[in-house]
Amino acid sequence: MDIVFIGFGEAAYHLCAGLRTTGDLQIGAFDANVSPALQQRADQQHVTLFDSLENACRDARFVVCLTSASSALGIARKVLPLLVAGQTYVDMNSAAPTVKQAIDQLPRPAGVGFCDSAVMGTVPGNNHRVPMLLAGSGAAAFAEAFTPRGMQLTVLEAEAGAASAIKMLKSVVMKGLPQLLLEAFQAGEKFGVLDTLVASLGDSLNGKTVEQLANTFTARTLIHAKRRSAEMDDAVTTLEAAGVDATMTRATQGQLDKLAATDWASLLGPDGSDMDFRTAIAHLTAHV
Repeated sequence: MDIVFIGFGEAAYHLCAGLRTTGDLQIGAFDANVSPALQQRADQQHVTLFDSLENACRDARFVVCLTSASSALGIARKVLPLLVAGQTYVDMNSAAPTVKQAIDQLPRPAGVGFCDSAVMGTVPGNNHRVPMLLAGSGAAAFAEAFTPRGMQLTVLEAEAGAASAIKMLKSVVMKGLPQLLLEAFQAGEKFGVLDTLVASLGDSLNGKTVEQLANTFTARTLIHAKRRSAEMDDAVTTLEAAGVDATMTRATQGQLDKLAATDWASLLGPDGSDMDFRTAIAHLTAHV
């Protein structure tokens, strides 16, 4: 087998559907819960379903786990002892980097690689071309085998856990930012100023890149934390007056209060407001 999936759910099915278009490929799968619908999907993509982990892993060049974050470590404990030199275990679950690091630290036979894979988009619609970040000892081998088949794989020169760290930290922003917008937009609707609020935000952001925004906000947030915390007090009052849950804004105020306990203006120096975000973050991590 060229590749075997542990777990044959939606993501694995769509990856197989894409890979099937790239030429001859031996694909297998093992799933603990084989239903008639799952069997039909496997048949559609000419995927061999195995009746045990042992049989599934025996001759697979790459064994890919696509089950869940909660089961990832437990499955790795079962699979890794079954592998032999030349095989690579790939964990594609959306899990914390600590989980991927724990998998990498499990005992495994010499010559068995491990690849931490972070799927950075939706698989349905993209199929095998969904962007992925790879890290760990088995990353290069996986990329070498499947990049020629159209998979969008970026190998990080880093240990296992790095790929998943990027995915999780991106989620902090991409999942957190909409919550802030929802909080502000609800109040904007209540006050009858939603469209003007959106336009004003657009003027402030003004097409800036993430790096430009980081350079604008990072050092200034540290230096002016006390004043901004006071402003958040009024922001909370505004939200609550509109009957909006101010959880995110209260959390922002709490973080600003913590930052205000340090004299950042002195630490960052007279030109601190113009400090690039990387230097400012280095100062922050050194003092927190």
